[in-house]
Amino acid sequence: MIRFCLNGEWIEETNFDPSWTILAYMRTKAMQLSVKEGCAGGDCGACSVLIGEANSQGAVQYLAVNACIALLGSLDGKYIITVEGLSDGEQLHPAQQALVDHHGSQCGFCTPGIVTSLAALYHNQGGNSPSDHDIHDALSGNLCRCTGYRPIIEAAKAMNNYPAPHAGAPVLSNVVGHFDPSAPIEGGEAVVEHQGRKLFIPQDEQQLASILAQYPRATIWAGGTDLGLEISQQFKQFDVLVSLHKVASLTEVSENNEHVRFGAMVTYHQSHSVLQQHFPSFAQLLERIGSRQIRNLGTLGGNVANGSPIGDTPPVFFALNARVEIASSRGVREVAIEDFFKGYKQTDLQAGEYLKSIIVPKLTAQQSLHVFKVSKRKEDDISAVLMAARIERDGNTIKEARIACGGMAATPLRARHTEAALNGQPLQLASFEKACKQIKKDYSPITDVRASDAYRLTVAANLVIKTGLASCDKAGVK
Repeated sequence: MIRFCLNGEWIEETNFDPSWTILAYMRTKAMQLSVKEGCAGGDCGACSVLIGEANSQGAVQYLAVNACIALLGSLDGKYIITVEGLSDGEQLHPAQQALVDHHGSQCGFCTPGIVTSLAALYHNQGGNSPSDHDIHDALSGNLCRCTGYRPIIEAAKAMNNYPAPHAGAPVLSNVVGHFDPSAPIEGGEAVVEHQGRKLFIPQDEQQLASILAQYPRATIWAGGTDLGLEISQQFKQFDVLVSLHKVASLTEVSENNEHVRFGAMVTYHQSHSVLQQHFPSFAQLLERIGSRQIRNLGTLGGNVANGSPIGDTPPVFFALNARVEIASSRGVREVAIEDFFKGYKQTDLQAGEYLKSIIVPKLTAQQSLHVFKVSKRKEDDISAVLMAARIERDGNTIKEARIACGGMAATPLRARHTEAALNGQPLQLASFEKACKQIKKDYSPITDVRASDAYRLTVAANLVIKTGLASCDKAGVK
């Protein structure tokens, strides 16, 4: 059984397909028909809903997510609000009323998802008026093909001019009043079985390891932003699913003087503030990974563990010389991340194992990190080439260069010839202009819908030069 609160009402579900997405449930059983299916891929935002869970202070924080690729089982113990739950009787939520008054809807198909994203922005701003950047970021995952964004953005700017919802009571009080923190089942793992297929929801790593020992070939579900596409677009069914969303230890971030440790279930959204503090260029990259809804779901560990050659974070972890912790009922082992990738969509994870954490060394005063993503669209697009470079200097000499690329081979890959051409050379642009000619020795990319092989090689070489410009600028070298 799983248990969740939908628009203020606690619901217990036992008889459902383990592969059901939130969208499938909302439209076929809960009859919350405002939740639309547009792209079925987490791109258009028509299916956006609010997911809430208690933070460390005990308050419920709501984030917009794509229901089309989110697993229903991941709602266990959480709160979900659709646009049907935003209004308080006849009083519309400020996001709804502003959109009405500013004529932000025409055909209406996309409107519920837009309202959901604006409601999340409204409540997460703490009463402050959102900036243009905040508004554009909040709406980056919501397409509207009829209205145009001017009236929608005007509505977003006007939300705070309306009376606070629910007579100034706490956030979403018509729903919050029904919240019962003791209601979710704690302790034992949740198990759902339907037509021979199983879904396990472990509460801790001990339960997780035990399940994987019994079902070593189980499919592990983290954020699901990649795996969810196999359900929504390929109609795949999984015999055994294990959802990690209630394993609290996998969501922890810790640090010491030497490194930062990210639990595998830390989302892009949750990691942003830490990355901004220690690795600013990495944090900037996150803003170009998917939409706000995707970043609220997607995890750092999932982006690594799926073994994709075009995952955006692995090349950065390569450049930073990160290590991963791999755990199972047999114990924990540690592997350098560049040894974790064995081939196309193949990793070092053995049957019964799971990715526990990613350990990232902090930068020293002599090191700088530079991350560049090239794609057809600036935002919400797959990389044609992603390059990350950590340059360590000794005075005005390059002591060590670590450069890695994604999208250039069957796995993320170090540019070792280029690195060798830089090591020991003067920290000046000419060194990088010379070294970039080694890129052709490091990579033999393919041609696909995103870019040709020649384009990728040219871009990668140019990004080496761009790294040189950035490195010299940071070091104050003319």
